Amino acid sequence: MNNIKKKLIAGILSGAIIFTGGLALNSVQAADDSNKQQKVERQRHERPQMTDEQRAQFAQKVAERYGVNQAEVETAFKNNVHFDDIRIAAKLAKLSGKSFSEVLSMKSDWRQVAEKLGLTHQQIEEYTKNERLEELAERSKLDKKTVESLLKENYNPHDITIAGIIANESGKNVKSVIAKKKINNSWEDVAKEFKVDLNKFRKGDRHFDDEDWENSERP
Repeated sequence: MNNIKKKLIAGILSGAIIFTGGLALNSVQAADDSNKQQKVERQRHERPQMTDEQRAQFAQKVAERYGVNQAEVETAFKNNVHFDDIRIAAKLAKLSGKSFSEVLSMKSDWRQVAEKLGLTHQQIEEYTKNERLEELAERSKLDKKTVESLLKENYNPHDITIAGIIANESGKNVKSVIAKKKINNSWEDVAKEFKVDLNKFRKGDRHFDDEDWENSERP
């Protein structure tokens, strides 16, 4: 698998967390469902089309991450199930001990499905938090403890990702790197100071797309 394809699959997997996080919404947020659903539909249309090879790779990643049957995931793709729904079903299958196909067949409102499976808000929230930490640690090349510490200090995931990459490439402490990012400079400026070329990480990675380069809050 080449680097661009790996990054596409990783981007899709991590991007889907934004949607799966919606499983933890409580009733107070129900009034916003219509607007959120419209936003989700827009995001679906904006996402890149996947080739058969990329779908197979995504199915493998889902199967490995959530311990579900890869053939069942591939069948869902062939039936044109969206990868957001595939990932949510896989996550709920892992948490509930049910099969992927069984959970996917229950699809309606995913929060209602979670309730039928006996999953609590706290269970989903804790699992999703840990999953986000693991993915951010992988992208930033930092350990989970460091990532969690930086999040608690209110650094956003985008800054943590880039600071971690620069720190890893330069051999410096991530705190010394992230402290260099000010309101009047860019991450490219910081990278140059540490003699790191960010372009090799930026190319082909949705987390380094132009519109997200400085301001992304996406995990």
